[in-house]
Amino acid sequence: MPFHGVCPRTPAFLLILFCFVTRPADCQKTPEQQPLPAANTSATSNTLRPISFSRDGLTISNENGTSRVRLHGYAEADGRFFTTDLKNRQHNVLLFRRVRPIVESTLAGSLRFRFMPDFREGKTVIQDVFVEWDPLSTARLRVGKFKTPFGLEMLRSNCDLTFSERSLASDLIPNRDLGAQVEGSFLQHAVTYELGYFSGTADGTSAKFEWRGTNEGVARAFFQPFAAATRAPLRQLGAGIAISEGHSHGALPSFKTIGQQTFFQYTSGAIADGRHKRVSPQAYYYFKSLELLAEYVTSGQTVAVESAHRYLSNHGWEVSGSIVLTGEKSSYDAIQPAHAFNPAAGLKHLGAWQIAFRHSVLDVDANAFPQYAVPTDSARRAGESAVGLNWYVNRHTKVMADYEYTTFRMIAASIPHLRSERVVMARLQFAF
Repeated sequence: MPFHGVCPRTPAFLLILFCFVTRPADCQKTPEQQPLPAANTSATSNTLRPISFSRDGLTISNENGTSRVRLHGYAEADGRFFTTDLKNRQHNVLLFRRVRPIVESTLAGSLRFRFMPDFREGKTVIQDVFVEWDPLSTARLRVGKFKTPFGLEMLRSNCDLTFSERSLASDLIPNRDLGAQVEGSFLQHAVTYELGYFSGTADGTSAKFEWRGTNEGVARAFFQPFAAATRAPLRQLGAGIAISEGHSHGALPSFKTIGQQTFFQYTSGAIADGRHKRVSPQAYYYFKSLELLAEYVTSGQTVAVESAHRYLSNHGWEVSGSIVLTGEKSSYDAIQPAHAFNPAAGLKHLGAWQIAFRHSVLDVDANAFPQYAVPTDSARRAGESAVGLNWYVNRHTKVMADYEYTTFRMIAASIPHLRSERVVMARLQFAF
């Protein structure tokens, strides 16, 4: 089956060819929500070449490295192979899920800029465009369009995900938005904080380049009390909480399965009209080859249909984990294979292999039915279970295979259930 919206003349095809012939970069070195890398101002920076090409991408800099421009990026080719879907069909989908060149620049060592378009599925979307300034060691200002500092799984770079798609809980979390935030850390990264003011966007969506007349304040704190320890098994134990509150007006979101099929949507006349509040406790733990991650999300907002108004509260949660079978260290950012795939060099040179599991649930407020959602068309609850196998071929190539099984519960037992979704997700990811 052909790739949707992609032909050999598109930027996606050129990017894939570029990945093959370049020396790779670790896309995990700059996670999508973490600060951009500061310029190298050490004594050794005097040896920097004005133009260099390495695993970090193509870099153009001045002699001391205080000002520079870096070009890198990643591309993901996906296959979705359904055994059954919500309409009881068997069909396959092939597409470029993400094609994202990234331009980052640093000026005078402290002012930074990031621009990241996306050419997925033949469409062009500006995902990130922001400037960043760090006048203090404990405070960094960011202004533009970027990820809202809220969900633990959502803030993780797409390059670093253990599954092809994020969990059902992320359907309740804002993605990218227009706004400004201050972030920083204390006590050797034991305490990290983010405070932001944004235009406000619907659950699970990204904002367009317009301030909709809405507003949203976001605060997030994350604690790693043993971060300064060198050998403690709890050094990578972290827990935090995120809160957002604002006023929303306009379109409401729909909720999708892991296979990107809609299982819940509000009626055509329903709109957001008033208070919108989210809360999310979250935690992770990394030790050697082990990864554990959990978060809970509640999102409540006022919904209106004509003259009727009601505050509806939806809930979601997820628990996931993974083990690196080849012994490499797990982390929130990335897995770095100890040996790139090279079978001629022996059995140890097979890259890194990881197995993963996940279970997530999304519950819709029962008061949404029947006035704000059609009971026969939308599910009251979705539950997803998944297992995955990931192969880190080398520092720039990753192959993923997941099996996802999602079941649904309607508002009443007498209503016919939506068909369970069973899908195999496959991904080939390149980064440079």
